[in-house]
Amino acid sequence: MRKKNNKKWLLLMTVFLVICIVSIFVIMSENKVKYEGSGKSGIWVSNLEKSDKTSIGPNYFLNLYWQGSKKDEKRTVVEKITLYIDGKKYDDREDYDLSEYKGEEMPDGGYMEDHIATFDFMPEEEVIGHDLVVKVEWKTGEKKQTEEMKLHKKSWY
Repeated sequence: MRKKNNKKWLLLMTVFLVICIVSIFVIMSENKVKYEGSGKSGIWVSNLEKSDKTSIGPNYFLNLYWQGSKKDEKRTVVEKITLYIDGKKYDDREDYDLSEYKGEEMPDGGYMEDHIATFDFMPEEEVIGHDLVVKVEWKTGEKKQTEEMKLHKKSWY
């Protein structure tokens, strides 16, 4: 009787371990690579993230987050975001203006975005294995500033 219980326990443990190993393999095969970086001042943090929308193939998009003071956040306007891949400007569109950067409650309820997402649908082959630098130009009040962030590869696990 005791021998049967040991065999059942051993079988259950083996099945559990196999399920765990298969689960870990499936999770790791997702290949969720993320690139992150911040500037010297620490005011901005940026990342390139793999999109869940893969109907056109694996692609990435850029997020820019404000890390400065709440007081300055309300007066800050992002004027330009430039992405450099291997030292070359990624997007050749004309300069573009972005709206005020705010992460606050809206008058009718809800919240405004706490970050800027841009450069949607960047093909994976243009991101992986390349040197990535984000340059942000902004104005807080009348003071114009610029900061560069080198993005480094970080695995999600």
